[in-house]
Amino acid sequence: MAITRASFMNKRPRVVAVIQARMDSTRLPGKTMMDLCGTPLIGRLISQLSNSRTLDSIVIATSNKAADNVIVKYCENIGVDVVCGSHDDVLSRYVHAAERTNAEIVVRLTGDCPLHSSDTVDEVVEAFLNTDAVDYASNTSPYTRPEGQDVEVFTTDILRQANLSADHGPDREHVTPWIRRNVIDNKLDVYHKGPNNSKLRWSVDYQDDFEFVQSVWSYLDRFGSGPFNFEEIMKAVNESKATQGKSIINEGFYKSIYNQVTNEPAAPLTLDKSFEWLERSDKVIPGGAQTYSKSWRHHIRGVSPIFLEKGKGALVTDVDGNQYVDLIQGLLPNILGYGHEEVNKAALERANEGHSFSIAHPLEVELAERLCSIIPCAEMIRFGKNGSDATAGAVRAARAFTKREHVAVCGYHGWQDWFIGTTSRNAGVPRGVQDLAHPFPYNDLDSLEKLLSSMQGKFAAVIMEPVNFYWPDAGYLEKVKEITHKHGALLIFDEICSGFHFGLGGAQKLFDVLPDLSTFGKAMGNGWPISCIGGRREIMQIFDDAFVSFTFAGDVSAMAASNKVLDILETGDAYARMSSAGTKLFDGAMVMAREANLENNFVLKGHPHWPTFSFVDDMGEDDPITKAFWIQELTRRGVLILTTFNISSALDEKCTTQVLEAFAHAFKRIAHAKSSGVNLISWLDGPPCTPAFKAR
Repeated sequence: MAITRASFMNKRPRVVAVIQARMDSTRLPGKTMMDLCGTPLIGRLISQLSNSRTLDSIVIATSNKAADNVIVKYCENIGVDVVCGSHDDVLSRYVHAAERTNAEIVVRLTGDCPLHSSDTVDEVVEAFLNTDAVDYASNTSPYTRPEGQDVEVFTTDILRQANLSADHGPDREHVTPWIRRNVIDNKLDVYHKGPNNSKLRWSVDYQDDFEFVQSVWSYLDRFGSGPFNFEEIMKAVNESKATQGKSIINEGFYKSIYNQVTNEPAAPLTLDKSFEWLERSDKVIPGGAQTYSKSWRHHIRGVSPIFLEKGKGALVTDVDGNQYVDLIQGLLPNILGYGHEEVNKAALERANEGHSFSIAHPLEVELAERLCSIIPCAEMIRFGKNGSDATAGAVRAARAFTKREHVAVCGYHGWQDWFIGTTSRNAGVPRGVQDLAHPFPYNDLDSLEKLLSSMQGKFAAVIMEPVNFYWPDAGYLEKVKEITHKHGALLIFDEICSGFHFGLGGAQKLFDVLPDLSTFGKAMGNGWPISCIGGRREIMQIFDDAFVSFTFAGDVSAMAASNKVLDILETGDAYARMSSAGTKLFDGAMVMAREANLENNFVLKGHPHWPTFSFVDDMGEDDPITKAFWIQELTRRGVLILTTFNISSALDEKCTTQVLEAFAHAFKRIAHAKSSGVNLISWLDGPPCTPAFKAR
């Protein structure tokens, strides 16, 4: 039962910090008692907590192994409570510590964080105590303070419940995973005020971590014995110029998931109804779906579902009743997850009053005004229904404005003739149209300069994805803009994918480079079809003459949905939840690949909200068989995936844990095949899919 203020009869509950610590760390043995500038490492943490205004007591929870007696003796000597319990079952240790100290609220801390501070702890505890009906709070989902200032707060009741219910390794070793998965409606994520320091890592797991905190404490000790608050520690980190350790945040958790899974194959899925529908579809729908990447051709036939029936949040269910965590999310539109109630309500309420009118509607103006305030380059807006509408419209406007015809392209820009003619999927595109668009590689300024110089005065525009799976080199986008304008062309940023996924305002805001025109779509309506072109007023006014017009561009039900999506992205915690889930999956995959000795074969790159993965062989060549097998194992363990992790804010703790466990199984199975000399193609139960073409 969630905590309410009434639960404690108007009396402040007893709050106890339980600090887990042991001597036999696998990564840095003995770290708990290592000499940190004259004081044991754990002593530094205890001292840092001494001025907390919310903690009624501190207790150290160590193991009953003889090696940990040194921790017991030290704590007894300095007058700090200590309890001993199971070495591996840390969860039971916490229950013992809570009961021993009569804790009603437990604050979980770890003994390898000597740069913690009372003000961070107090902020999270006070947020917990001041929020009704919560069982759990943390400042780690996502991090806004450095890792090493982690705070988790929960009721003793939910701790006992976890102790009774949690039944496998990571849940008991890491104490709170079961709680985090089961208190979704009764949890509080605490975000500390900026600046955001989530990239920093201050805990001690390796020798380089210890050397980092040693440098910081050498600096801090010049100002007295402390305790020091967060700002003082942050200042010391910066001024000491200490070098942070290189390990991944929460590496131990990902390792424990990997270690607890088996290398057994996943059971095949029942897909009978999918194939029945495919048989019917083949008779009436060319290609079997309306979007190439949503057809069976993009998946492993016989392994993956072919037809989905419903979706809610991050989960989808196929026509055979199999459920999956969806890392495709409809090819990126569902940034808030499927069936978002607020968004759907806004769209349906608008539809009930009419939505495809005979003349313009005020909502078109309101949404356009709002987008002009969000998208840095936008002074005017035109709407479309999908990304191809927007990119084609932007290119037409550029051609009309410059009175030129040729276009330089970089990335994927949709299915229409002007672009798709540059790819191998150019059937039906006239040669004359194909000859007007010219690809150039990303992060290659010389290629762009050479291309534009090859036909001086002929290029109307450079259209590009400002960022996709590759981050722009320093100064690259600024230089692209300079080169483009030097040649008299317009710069168009295609932000159909990056727009809203990397934050409000898109990549142009992220990198502070303003194009002349930009296009947005996908996440803009959370699955409701809407896109837009935005840009400089003098260019956008060319639409008075450049004809871009279609019946459903003014559909105000999708505009109502988009307005609600913007409300949620602007005022809610959607981006924070995306960052938390995306970082866990990105980092977890990297750690598990390393544990499986596949770190040189598994390639993961891009932004945590939208990374892409691949496999390469030992010679560095593309390995589609291993990739297909990895996808096969993930699919059969309930993860729907193509070649990217498309992150939505609906990916909660249950979903991310399921995905991480599937990653672990798949990596371990590949490692088993490799060590056994098995050719993975013999374990693949369908043909690997072939991409339509490569544009990125």
